[in-house]
Amino acid sequence: KVTSVQWDSPAFRAGLTTATTIAGVNGEVYSADKLRAAVGATKGNGPKVELLVKIGDEYRSIKLDYNGGNRYPRLERIPGKPALIDDIYKTK
Repeated sequence: KVTSVQWDSPAFRAGLTTATTIAGVNGEVYSADKLRAAVGATKGNGPKVELLVKIGDEYRSIKLDYNGGNRYPRLERIPGKPALIDDIYKTK
């Protein structure tokens, strides 16, 4: 079950909501690993992710317009700027 959808994300633009249940990924039964692999395969010009979703009593196929692969956010230091996070974690 979809628990949240980020505003203006590929999922949002495809019409996914918190009332959506994902039943399949690229023609196979849904699993988190299969979804992660399908999203990872989109990097560059890879194939679009096709989801079989259930909304209420209706099933439909949705293709996500996304080609960025898996992304894992991380903090990056900006040269020349104070390391504020270091101050937060400094023991007193």
